[in-house]
Amino acid sequence: MELRQLEYFLMVSKTNSFTRAAERLYVSQPAVTNAIRILEEELGVQLFDRNQKQAVLTAEGQVFFNHVENIMCGVSKTIFEINELKNLNSGLLTLAITPIAGTWPIPKLLKIFKCKYPNIQISFIEENVTEVQTLLIENKADLGIVILGDNNNLIDYTLISSQELVICCSKNHCFQRKNSIDLSELVNEPLILLTQNCLLRKIIVKEFERLNTLPQIAFESNHIQTIKSLVACNAGLTILPYDLCDNSLVTIPLDTPLTIDTAIAIKKNKYISHAAQAFLTLAKENFLKHHEN
Repeated sequence: MELRQLEYFLMVSKTNSFTRAAERLYVSQPAVTNAIRILEEELGVQLFDRNQKQAVLTAEGQVFFNHVENIMCGVSKTIFEINELKNLNSGLLTLAITPIAGTWPIPKLLKIFKCKYPNIQISFIEENVTEVQTLLIENKADLGIVILGDNNNLIDYTLISSQELVICCSKNHCFQRKNSIDLSELVNEPLILLTQNCLLRKIIVKEFERLNTLPQIAFESNHIQTIKSLVACNAGLTILPYDLCDNSLVTIPLDTPLTIDTAIAIKKNKYISHAAQAFLTLAKENFLKHHEN
């Protein structure tokens, strides 16, 4: 049974004529007649009473008509909705994102995307890098936005920005007038960092390990705003991407610059929805390059 047969059946039912049905469908009458004959053979019933001047539905034909009309209505609605998705007039984009990765240029990219595709809904899942990558592998998110450094070989990464890390201190701290600072000067300073499962924390600790030491961590938190508030009241120093700092803190560059790379992550060989592909295309057009393991 084919959709074409059902379409022919409905047209004959509505016009009560094989000839008029063929005319409206822009096909030959034999094509319509043959399609209905095959349909009747498949069903094992006669759908039309051909002994009258018009093609009149039999009792079985009327039952079939009631159901087929609903089916074809559903098919038309489905095709319309699929075309809406293809044309990016609707859809849902699920982004798994790490708190640090959500800095510039991600807000700008999201604004561009939303202006271009206002009818696509965007849903965020905020997790650490490991969890974001797990969500991608398990197909629970379309795309991930992560910091590079703990890459998974099941995932492709598109690098979109690099950002410098800076030292943040309060306006009352003794470092506040420094033009730059060496990481070794922080060895005995109390630091306020993100929790251990955060990749930024791991990157910072690794830099201290290069100096054969470890940071003196006074506080740790999952929330950037909590960290900044503690720094602002002079409870310690922190190290953050420059774009996460604000006027409540003093920012000091490192003598040896330390940067982090932000990338869009996607599971390898995964089918990409039209919405996800549009987001990825915008990122590539506006920012950087592809990066693979």
